[in-house]
Amino acid sequence: MSVSLRVLMPLPLNGMGVGYTCGSLAEGMADENFNVTIVTPRSRWPLPSVEVIQVLPDWARYIPYRWVRPWARNSIEELFLSRIGECQSQRSAAYLWPDASTGTIQELKRREVTVFREQFNCHTGTAKRILDQAYERLGVEPAHGITDEKIEREREILDAVDHVFCPSPMVEASLLENGVPTSKLLAATYGWDPDRLFGKPALLAPSTGITALFVGAICVRKGAHLLLDYWAKSGVKGRLVLAGEMEPIIKEKCASLLARDDVIVFDYYKNVGALYRSADMFIFPSLEEGSPLVLYEACGSGLPVITTNMGAGRIVQDEAEGFVLDPYDAPSWIAAIRELGEDVERRRTMSDAAAELGQRFLWGAVAGQRREQIRGCLGYGC
Repeated sequence: MSVSLRVLMPLPLNGMGVGYTCGSLAEGMADENFNVTIVTPRSRWPLPSVEVIQVLPDWARYIPYRWVRPWARNSIEELFLSRIGECQSQRSAAYLWPDASTGTIQELKRREVTVFREQFNCHTGTAKRILDQAYERLGVEPAHGITDEKIEREREILDAVDHVFCPSPMVEASLLENGVPTSKLLAATYGWDPDRLFGKPALLAPSTGITALFVGAICVRKGAHLLLDYWAKSGVKGRLVLAGEMEPIIKEKCASLLARDDVIVFDYYKNVGALYRSADMFIFPSLEEGSPLVLYEACGSGLPVITTNMGAGRIVQDEAEGFVLDPYDAPSWIAAIRELGEDVERRRTMSDAAAELGQRFLWGAVAGQRREQIRGCLGYGC
């Protein structure tokens, strides 16, 4: 019997962020015996192998999403439920990205539909603990927005679903820390698409010294304040490039470091491949993550990586494709930046290892593994 997977994606499918990850996995999972349908507010990203159902009417699909979000939220779960179990010859499963109301999950269970959830970040209980500590170290009030109510809601959802995809060991650990049984957890990864990075030109002209790159929100959660400090203290000749939207507290607390001549900040970047082609190494001292796509893309681009356990996921191995360090171990970070910055042969060896490893995490292969995991959970064997 074939499988009918219905995906609830409450964010727009626009080829970016969580929507990009969801769409990439869905497109790779779909085949003649594995039907995939995504229910989403709206989509501007063609997925040839996937049926995409847009909740918003045509006229609302080009209005800023924040204006029509309440409308989409009110109708998306009802439409999602209407598409479950449409084909009696297929085994139905629901795939939540990441949430649905408890009422919707209860209705799915009443219909005996197996429910999967994507845990694309750590459990909010763990994230709050980590980020509270990080903001306290900076001497400022937490700005992460995680409330006790959000944590309790996540616990209710995790209690209700059958299986949870965990894209990294640290995500798994966060769920176990918060009482989710091991039997629910499915080890997984994310991936990358070489076509997304295709091209030859680099964004930046060559310069004296090395170019170290950070891509992502320039915020406390991703350790941007630590990176700026470690870079300055390393004394390496070159430049540090940060690309992403900056959290105000970073701008305030790190003003002098951001003003250095060897620090370049891009608040917007369209051609991410050109950024990777400009770099010699990738630095990502994230404090809390799921499994950041930028790490897969950095490895695929042949960049040695310095990161944390949170950033490394199941891809970067310490002393192989780069270094995996405690985010607050300043001496080790400074030493690693110096080693990759000054030892050309070491950098080349790790670059080759990263590029080779990246080929194992293309979206097609990763999505195929997800498909077999879902089939296995539905009783069709792994």
